[in-house]
Amino acid sequence: MTVRKWDPLQDLLVLQERMNRLFEESFAGRLDEENLMGTGSWAPLADAYETAENYVVDLELPGITEDDVEVQVDGDTLTVRGERRGLGQRPDRFHRMERSQGAFLRVFKLSDPVDPDRVTAQFRDGVLRLELPKLRGRGWRRERE
Repeated sequence: MTVRKWDPLQDLLVLQERMNRLFEESFAGRLDEENLMGTGSWAPLADAYETAENYVVDLELPGITEDDVEVQVDGDTLTVRGERRGLGQRPDRFHRMERSQGAFLRVFKLSDPVDPDRVTAQFRDGVLRLELPKLRGRGWRRERE
């Protein structure tokens, strides 16, 4: 039988990690019309803006490979899903574990439909940049009022 010395700091860190996960899970289920967050275990930070011709979305995805990300465009909806893989087995002793891991899902509702055949993606330095050209024709407006 192995006897381990009690480490109160480790117990506090485990409690902090459990509380963080509880908050992440409770907020991940809330939906906002402009920026929908799905039921993933975490949500990457994103910047989304519009130019005259395109919508541009930059997502922070450090530690994730292109193979672990899926992008889907359907009319005026952009869906980005993927997974950040963990370290495998957690160490017996750790001082801080703040980086989220597991599946994520982000859904963006755009004000105009986009052309899915002309969407471009660039993955550099842990940031995924998506450029989504606005669909010309029905519903397309060059200038906003």
